[in-house]
Amino acid sequence: MSVSELKEQALQKAQEMSRQAADVAAKGQEVVPEQAKTLFQRLKSMGYKRWALVLATMGGVLTALATPVLLVVGLPALVLVGGILLLFSPLILVTSPLWIPVVLFFLTVGGVLAATVAAIFGLWWLYRYFRGPMPPGGKQLYRVKEYVRGVVQRTTGTIAKKGHQITDAMNITTPSST
Repeated sequence: MSVSELKEQALQKAQEMSRQAADVAAKGQEVVPEQAKTLFQRLKSMGYKRWALVLATMGGVLTALATPVLLVVGLPALVLVGGILLLFSPLILVTSPLWIPVVLFFLTVGGVLAATVAAIFGLWWLYRYFRGPMPPGGKQLYRVKEYVRGVVQRTTGTIAKKGHQITDAMNITTPSST
């Protein structure tokens, strides 16, 4: 094939593709080939059996990759840590009576510090709750509280008014004993 024939074929292909694109635009449809779908779209359209197959395959691949890595890195690390522990075990045995008080001291200090931090954050939250800006939904809660307060006041007033009307009616209808 000569260069001119290749150019002509490329021009024909380009014209054909532009016609197809015009057809798609005219129809108002988007044609997405299967290869162009994103991984998320493919996973979203899968059924649960296929999901199980994909997850099992991924687990097998991860296991196959992790095993040699653990053998190459984990075994020497285990040997090294074991050697260091073996080397320092006499020192650990000699100093062991000091370890329990030191550990208890650090646990106590850590617990007190954690409780202090929790108390400070709790007090800060209470301060912001009562004095600071309203929490999300606080305005609605405030409106409901005011509405209920208004209903209670109106009901109390109505009950008091009815009570006075009843007592007034009883005083008028009751004959006096004079």
